[in-house]
Amino acid sequence: MFRKDYLLRMMEEMTEAIGKVFTLKQQRKHTEALSELEELLRRQFGLNLSLLNSLPAEDVIEMFRFRGVIEVDNLQQTARLIEEEAYIYHEKAKVEGIDDQERMESEDEALIRWMRALHFYLYALHNGANPKLLDAPDRLEGILKQIKGYELPARTEKQLALYREQQGRYDQAENSWYRLLQVGDEHPIHYRDDVQAFYERLIQLEDHQLQEGGLPREEVEEGLAELSRQEMNRSL
Repeated sequence: MFRKDYLLRMMEEMTEAIGKVFTLKQQRKHTEALSELEELLRRQFGLNLSLLNSLPAEDVIEMFRFRGVIEVDNLQQTARLIEEEAYIYHEKAKVEGIDDQERMESEDEALIRWMRALHFYLYALHNGANPKLLDAPDRLEGILKQIKGYELPARTEKQLALYREQQGRYDQAENSWYRLLQVGDEHPIHYRDDVQAFYERLIQLEDHQLQEGGLPREEVEEGLAELSRQEMNRSL
């Protein structure tokens, strides 16, 4: 009960602050809008936006670990603030009269923050966050539309693959795993074992589940066969 009340208070405070941010954006007071987000983040979590956007995503997630457990609802609230920060930069890039350099910098800042917010939303939802708390599923789909055409960081692509599987959208999960298989040998993490585990989980499902998920059994079997062929070719 205490935790529920705590989350509700935080949500009320966030809703009020984001309302102020929206008004400031309409008035093109972007610096003031960013300051409002910064202050809310400081009050709620004792953090600042600069820190959240400079540390590796995994390190930020670890900052939300309490008694051995990641507090995923707090993490998704942080994702919401970073997402809002991205939209401020996005709006700033559209202001008339700014030079091309400033416009490009604002667009880059927005993209970086959308990517970061997406990673935190995906991690939180995959690990049990309340999807109704912030309408996070809809929010992350909105972010994916904003960044369409850009390559996701490998670790974020993995989170997207796991999330799509959790949704039962197996064809889209496979698309993400396929992209990860194309990661070059210079990358420190390889994903072949993850992809094999994905197909092996699916092979245990009923045919109708696979059909509904857009990935018929024959395609799952072909995916496993292709992995085996690739492994054989490497060993030659």
